[in-house]
Amino acid sequence: MGPLHKWMVTILFLASIYGILCSSVALSLLSVSQNEDSSFLKFEINDVYVGNLTHTIEVSNPSTGRVGGGKLFVPLIRNVTTRHYVLLYNTYASNGVQPKIFEDNSGNIYAYWDNIEIDGNKAFSVKISYYVLSFDTRYVVNSSLVASYDESSDLYKKYTEPEELIQSTHPSIVSKAENLTGDENSSHGKVSKIYNFVITHMRYVFQEEERGALWALINRTGDCSEYSYLFVALCRAAGVPARVQTGFAFRSPSETIEDGHVWAEYYLENYGWMPVDATWRLFEALDNRHFSSIQSVPEVISYANYVFNHTAGPEPTDEQKVSVKPCSANVFDGNSFAENITKTVSEAKRAKFAVFLGKVFGTSLIFPSEAEEVEQEFLKGKIYLQNAIEFWDRQPQLVQSSITAALDFAEAALENAWLLIAKVLCLILSVLITILLIALVLLRRYQVKQVTQAAQL
Repeated sequence: MGPLHKWMVTILFLASIYGILCSSVALSLLSVSQNEDSSFLKFEINDVYVGNLTHTIEVSNPSTGRVGGGKLFVPLIRNVTTRHYVLLYNTYASNGVQPKIFEDNSGNIYAYWDNIEIDGNKAFSVKISYYVLSFDTRYVVNSSLVASYDESSDLYKKYTEPEELIQSTHPSIVSKAENLTGDENSSHGKVSKIYNFVITHMRYVFQEEERGALWALINRTGDCSEYSYLFVALCRAAGVPARVQTGFAFRSPSETIEDGHVWAEYYLENYGWMPVDATWRLFEALDNRHFSSIQSVPEVISYANYVFNHTAGPEPTDEQKVSVKPCSANVFDGNSFAENITKTVSEAKRAKFAVFLGKVFGTSLIFPSEAEEVEQEFLKGKIYLQNAIEFWDRQPQLVQSSITAALDFAEAALENAWLLIAKVLCLILSVLITILLIALVLLRRYQVKQVTQAAQL
């Protein structure tokens, strides 16, 4: 092998090593370290949805007689979660009557119409309209930051007790929970095992009526209700607070559905309520088109989107339609929160891509300290964004400053990430040019040597 070939083999070897190292770094994605102080990352926001949600209910009288003494209960979508913010802007009833509004001890809020009369072959309908701001959320759990439960607290007692459809103290439920979690000490670990059991144990089959957790455990089938009841019952039996969420879930940004949806949440100290939709295979994550209207423990109606009762006349029929469609963030008049959050999340997504791309190009290998600074800027931006969403309804001044800080850090991370990528590309280009020049010099020397040897012969 001649000198030129040796040089080329050496160059190719070094280039291969560089490529392997960059690839290994890329596989780590965006695993930025969490701060060890009280302000840590609980969840990440991946996307924002701003839309108009309309809930329509129609109760029809197919007979000639009059339906009398009618009562309609409709649980309202509420702002009790960090995953959506709603504004109820209109309630309409075909009889022109506005509903009464009341709240139960679990925080469920209901619109209520009474003394409803429906003449023969007529219908009574209501239409409830919301503007919604919702977040695609993924929780990031660090087990070392999870505190122990305060078993004397009202929250713990309430959400570890059984309910009619959540038979968490039944021997079969208790036994299964012990088998699943007996060797697990952490609450997060227990819930992970319970979730994995539910999604492998259950087979989706639509049910005409609510069956409950015990039925689901025995029969191994059910719809979203049974998935959620079983998950919550097993969590409670294992000493983990959990609750059911009932509302609406949409597969696409513009859609009309006729059925509600049920999912669950479990409570983790220092993190709060963690979403779990076993039917949709979402664990500690929820998309931005789940809207909750009723939670454990409902005291007025069961887990349902509405209930109509009457005391006189023929049996009516009823149906609902729920639709969503995107709209502009400026529908929240006088509230810059929606527009600012939407802008900040968009900028954070761009920064996330730039940081990821930087890892692919090996910025962490070539400029480790600068790459670490960029990642810390990006992490701080995510934490400020999280704080703005968590405290939007309690501390308005903190929210505004948090959004501003989140946007500043996201923009800084975006700019600095691209600068690092540019520096790496310049370095790679200069190395390639240097290698090319060396190769040309060596090639020229080799050619001269070959000519000289030929002349000597």
